[in-house]
Amino acid sequence: MESSNFAHPIDEICLQALRRDCRKTQARVYQRYAKAAWTLALRLSSCEAHAWDAVQEGFLQAFSKINQLRDPARFGFWLRRIIVNQVMDQYRHPFEPLPAEMADQPGPAASVSNWMDIENALAKLNELDRMVIWLHDAEGMTHEEIADLAEQSISWSKSRLSRARKRLQQQFRTEQPEASGLEMRRVNHVQ
Repeated sequence: MESSNFAHPIDEICLQALRRDCRKTQARVYQRYAKAAWTLALRLSSCEAHAWDAVQEGFLQAFSKINQLRDPARFGFWLRRIIVNQVMDQYRHPFEPLPAEMADQPGPAASVSNWMDIENALAKLNELDRMVIWLHDAEGMTHEEIADLAEQSISWSKSRLSRARKRLQQQFRTEQPEASGLEMRRVNHVQ
């Protein structure tokens, strides 16, 4: 797996331009980090609408609070933390359901056939398990960082990760096709 795009630093000139609310610099920074932010938010929320909201709110918050950042090289990691917090806030304050008359309207069709098995398995986990496993295994965060984000203990993060991995393993075992008892034999066709 390639390293996270959050690892790419910005320089001091870029940081100063962000502090002056330079729209061109904000657009360049958004383009640099948007894919990583979207991927992270989608993996944590398992919902495109929630992911878009988290990314949008995350960038707005980052740009409005840019004066709090002292080291431009840490921008990506700082933004990652903001995105994670935005997704977690959605679970603390869930969306209101759509009114019944809007729920019946057709929406865009999801291309489920293109999803990998791991994405489907992750989507079946609860929000906290999905968050811990993604942040630890995909984003490379330590248990200490995850515990700090979730305002929990390090042992909470470790046990959550262990249980999430076991649930994923169980899902893959139960979704494997049963052996039919027939052996597959190689057949050589001669023309």
